[in-house]
Amino acid sequence: MCIDARWSILASVVLVACSTTPAVVENPVPGTGFSAGGGYLHITAVAPGYAGREPADRRWLIYLEGYIDSGATARLERVVDKEQVRNAVVYFNSPGGHVVEAMDLGRLLRTRRYSTSVGERTPDGAAPRAGRCYSACPIAYSGGVPRSLEPGSVFGIHRAENSVPVPDEPAFQQVVTGQVKDYLAEMGISGELVTIMSKVPHDAIRELTIDEAVRLDLVNTGVPGRGD
Repeated sequence: MCIDARWSILASVVLVACSTTPAVVENPVPGTGFSAGGGYLHITAVAPGYAGREPADRRWLIYLEGYIDSGATARLERVVDKEQVRNAVVYFNSPGGHVVEAMDLGRLLRTRRYSTSVGERTPDGAAPRAGRCYSACPIAYSGGVPRSLEPGSVFGIHRAENSVPVPDEPAFQQVVTGQVKDYLAEMGISGELVTIMSKVPHDAIRELTIDEAVRLDLVNTGVPGRGD
């Protein structure tokens, strides 16, 4: 999870409509994709009526996969505005990225009242499978209304690290902690999540149990194995 983003890149946005052939609506750029070391967030939007989808399901399925770069929120906003997406489930499968961008992305999802989940798109595009949401990803995911996850999916957290050296690391961490805590409170999530994050070194990942994710109000519906 990084802060002070300085990333500028075009990224792939794929729109999957009612045919089985995806149409590229923005120029794809080769990159590392799902890599904690960099890359960009891939956006795949699956329209209602796509092959394999339930006919009565009028929601869009939006898959966000890869590194949360500094242009991710603007790209997603262009897609949902162009396609007039009013009802969507947004699936995350991401190693994290820039924390400020993750908060912007979460606020966009909250404004649109989209649901969020953790999951990876399957090859047929009709349904997700288990995914990972690490580092800054849970921050973006927090914008969902409501928030669930696919069975087998996991959250992983650690404290933020600046993208450039800072003269006063403790002061930097205090600022970041305050910003993230205020954001999570805005999203209705326990500030205890920030406390846990702050205790995990940036070069490590601590996975949350499902019980922890529920207790912290990170996940608030559709808990695997609980029948809700």
